[in-house]
Amino acid sequence: MPRRLGYTVSRRPEVPRATSKTSTAVSAIVLVAVLAAAVVMVANWDEWTSTLQDEVTKIPNLQAAEQQQGTGSESLLVIVVDRSERIGSLVLVAAADDRPSTLTVIPSTLFDLLPGYGDFALADAYNFEGADLAQVTVANALGVRIDRVAVVAPGQLPGTLSQSIEIDLAEAVIESGDAADFEIADAGVHPYDGLQVEELLVLQAQSSAVSWVERQAATWTALLGYMEMDPGAAARLLGEGSASATLNRVAGSDPEVSLVPVTPVAVAGDDDGFQLVQADVAIFVADRLAHLALATELRPRVEVLNGNGEILATRSVVQAVVAAGFHVVKTDNADNFDFAETVVIAQGRANRDAAEDAAGILGVRMVQLELAAPSGVVDVSIIVGQDIATLRS
Repeated sequence: MPRRLGYTVSRRPEVPRATSKTSTAVSAIVLVAVLAAAVVMVANWDEWTSTLQDEVTKIPNLQAAEQQQGTGSESLLVIVVDRSERIGSLVLVAAADDRPSTLTVIPSTLFDLLPGYGDFALADAYNFEGADLAQVTVANALGVRIDRVAVVAPGQLPGTLSQSIEIDLAEAVIESGDAADFEIADAGVHPYDGLQVEELLVLQAQSSAVSWVERQAATWTALLGYMEMDPGAAARLLGEGSASATLNRVAGSDPEVSLVPVTPVAVAGDDDGFQLVQADVAIFVADRLAHLALATELRPRVEVLNGNGEILATRSVVQAVVAAGFHVVKTDNADNFDFAETVVIAQGRANRDAAEDAAGILGVRMVQLELAAPSGVVDVSIIVGQDIATLRS
């Protein structure tokens, strides 16, 4: 695991009406389009008969079905929630017909974009919006397909195990007490009951972020071994259905257990955490999770801006473009909320194809080309207008 230190990540929630450099340039785009003939028309829109919202929400399901049919693959994101309604442990289990099954441990202390909120720890995703936000965040961060999600609530894990399981820990786990520190678990191989297993997964205690995620990997390895011997354990944990079937398939096929490649960072006002290095992630996905990859090449970087003022206005757009192989690196508010139609902007000529692809996904009839001051941070900008409904019920 790479361990690059020396820089700081700050928690940066999005300001309700922050000014975006991209959206500031929108007024100049019209002039650029007139002077430089920089408006690219997207053809064949007469065939578009359904509402934009309906089509956008179909994209992830169509993408998943195509990949599953071609590889016989499936994936499951398992979220273990602690008593404060935060994510304590997060793993992606995956299986395919022609490659080893995998269990990938994703640190809950990973700081990344939570679409619609800004840069926060993954642990906060469940508190903000539940499992759906965690799913789209992980899919976007790793560039992988996630077929289903299962949540393990506090107290649910102890009832899953009918006996203690042996876990091999690299170091002791120490917790602070009122009078003195006390040991929760000792280093080496020891048996643990269900309640202790839950604590090992969701409680950081005095462990470093690195030690905690390594402890989670050891604990999940032991859990998978138990589930292989007792196939009913997965159903007791997740309930009967496709989620437990996927977990059983992985547990019974000698899976490779690994940590997603991250680098530790110091987080302002918080404990230590992790950040992804996209180059390392791309290599990891190609090696371990190629059957889940949403793109075979470098994913175009996208910002999605709320241009209609509705809560959750950007979510369906984020889900659609992520499933189609784009990497959303920013969500924010546009300069104003008066956009009647969704706008797709190519940041420079080199990104015109990517912008046209995004427009095709969303059913946007026109792509604007920014030539005056193209962004060096994103390749495509999407301003969500009133033609895309929110996900708010």
